[in-house]
Amino acid sequence: MNIHQVSVSYVQEQDRMMIRINGKDGGELRAWLTRRLALALMPVLNRTAAEQIKKIATPVEAPTSLDEQRGQLLTAFEKEASLRSGDFKTPYRDQPGLPTDLPMGPEPLLLTEVKVTPMGNGQLRMQLFEKLPGQEAVRHFQVMMDAPLSNGLLHLLHQAIKMSQWLDVPAAMLVAPQNQALPPAEAADTEPAELALEPAKPKYLN
Repeated sequence: MNIHQVSVSYVQEQDRMMIRINGKDGGELRAWLTRRLALALMPVLNRTAAEQIKKIATPVEAPTSLDEQRGQLLTAFEKEASLRSGDFKTPYRDQPGLPTDLPMGPEPLLLTEVKVTPMGNGQLRMQLFEKLPGQEAVRHFQVMMDAPLSNGLLHLLHQAIKMSQWLDVPAAMLVAPQNQALPPAEAADTEPAELALEPAKPKYLN
């Protein structure tokens, strides 16, 4: 999918996040992100997105003079700032009623596993899986994200977590039982290399 917009909103009644991704040629992907998986995903995405920007923005050639060094640092700073910027004002493009082009079906995926992998071309590959007991087949999709998109998604997730007030809950309530493994999003193979009274308004990334 050639991504056009991303939306992350906290849904108070469900106490979880809805991620929506639409493409420039139509179609929409939808997925629920639970508190446990969201809080496990954030450190991974924080680290990989920062490494992605550093790799792109850092000057490659060693400066031969102080003026060249200053110029390269300024260029890197400006490039990093542009990579972190995004359009958060344009409303998400909603289709009237239920979207007709839903590749994964009308029901959003209930995410149980997320993998984030830095690619050699400077992009991040995010794989999202729904693996439920009794499910005939695993539902999943993946998206490729450049630096502006991955950092924009990170910003939207931070805003949604802040709105959810999940981090205000005592830490002991967020710890999984000892016999329960952490979500696969924190597993080593993901590293080839943070209660609203009213429903929160969605945040958008274009």
